[in-house]
Amino acid sequence: MEKQGNTEKSRVRLVYTGLVNLSLRLFTSPLSFVFMYLVAHYLSSLRNGVLLFATWQSIFVLVTGYFTIPSDIFSLLTSRYTAENRPVGGAIIVNLVSGIITTAVYILLIPYFMSTLGYYDPFAFLISSLVIITFYVNKVVIAIARGRKPIAIGIGYSLFQISRLGFVILAFYFLHLTIIGVALAYVIGYVAQTLYNISYVDANLKIDLKTTLVIIKKSLITIIYYIQLIVEASLVWLALIITRDAEIVSYFESALIIANIVGWSQSVYDGLIAKLGETKSKDVVETSLKLYFVTSALFMVFTIVEAHALLYHIRPEYVMSIYTIVLLSVSNFARNLYTIFYYSVFMIDKSMGVDDDLSFKGYTASLNKSNLTFSIIGIAVSTALVYLFKGTKPYEISAMMTIGLLINSLWMLFSSYKLSKRLYNFSVPYKEITSSVSAMVIVVLAMLELSKNVSYEWMLLNAVISTFMFIGLLYLFNPYARYLVEASLREIRKILMSRI
Repeated sequence: MEKQGNTEKSRVRLVYTGLVNLSLRLFTSPLSFVFMYLVAHYLSSLRNGVLLFATWQSIFVLVTGYFTIPSDIFSLLTSRYTAENRPVGGAIIVNLVSGIITTAVYILLIPYFMSTLGYYDPFAFLISSLVIITFYVNKVVIAIARGRKPIAIGIGYSLFQISRLGFVILAFYFLHLTIIGVALAYVIGYVAQTLYNISYVDANLKIDLKTTLVIIKKSLITIIYYIQLIVEASLVWLALIITRDAEIVSYFESALIIANIVGWSQSVYDGLIAKLGETKSKDVVETSLKLYFVTSALFMVFTIVEAHALLYHIRPEYVMSIYTIVLLSVSNFARNLYTIFYYSVFMIDKSMGVDDDLSFKGYTASLNKSNLTFSIIGIAVSTALVYLFKGTKPYEISAMMTIGLLINSLWMLFSSYKLSKRLYNFSVPYKEITSSVSAMVIVVLAMLELSKNVSYEWMLLNAVISTFMFIGLLYLFNPYARYLVEASLREIRKILMSRI
């Protein structure tokens, strides 16, 4: 029998954890906006700004799209075994070694990257390699937090945003750095986040060889998912090779920056793995779905309503990326929803347990193989479209690139939902889903004209109006949203009364 961790694990409050982490993300979201805006605006405004911004985005896509994808290979298994109170400290050493190896490969390929992008600054590319190592260590520490004390993730993320923004301001306006400054800002942010989570998370960090070897062996199943991400990340690089136009990357990545706002709603299921480590009840999945649709629909509203103005402030011509944002936002919405089902399948899959034999026919393996097949199909579709229409406008090509990603996301959602429904037999919360989606569509349509105002005052006003409209509609027609509002008010009242 595998030895257990010595620390007593308190019960996870799924909804409380999700709402606290989401609130922290919302409170720090202005910092993320300011950082993304400063990077895009500052780099784009310099001489050869479009090339400079496109180069940084290409480096970042390469770093996060290819070379840091393996950092997540052990994350799900580490989170699951932590939730099951297993010692998982060895995963930190494994991820660190993996990061060093991956960084070495990246450094060897720097001459090729510079030649393809047409931007020659070896030092900028070398400094960017530091992002890889810090990212690897940060990922595995977050994985431990997700399985042990998921509420720590929100606080760590807030420290990341504060540290990253603080350093990039120093780098740009005092040190007059460009790409090097942005890369170092990410490094500082990851280090701050890692230090906080390591000091706060109550986990057994000693090297446990047996559990570590199991994690490495079982990662042969989860690695399929990350191969899929590598395939998808190749889309930007393929488009660049086909068109030889870095401006396409600028349009696509500026849209992606804004569309990723939808992904912030992932915070509401930070506690899902830890909770499923306690119980495999269908109620956990149902509650996660209700909470996700209430919050993610609101983030969709934010993204679409503010998209035009945000693109304009990054660079006026980027407003032509609006269709790319819509498609990417829908894709992100579907993929975040897929993650709930994927986590539920992974946590109930006996073939992924510490004491069970490895099986390539288990639920997780079957799901990953199916998703990989459709990812290849989706990327082939987008690549074909880019090739056929490579003579069109850059913003039109950027929209075509998203079609393959959308195909992938929709298939992943469908296949994971079908399997999770069979394993848990949960009830689909149709009323909460339809009311959330309907409210989202109504608010977006109502704000369509106002959203074209690009002044910061109008952006703030639009955000306030759309938020109140959305919450009001949900309070009237969504039972779970009404429960959340009333429960939150009771909690606030308790806190205030206790301080009187």
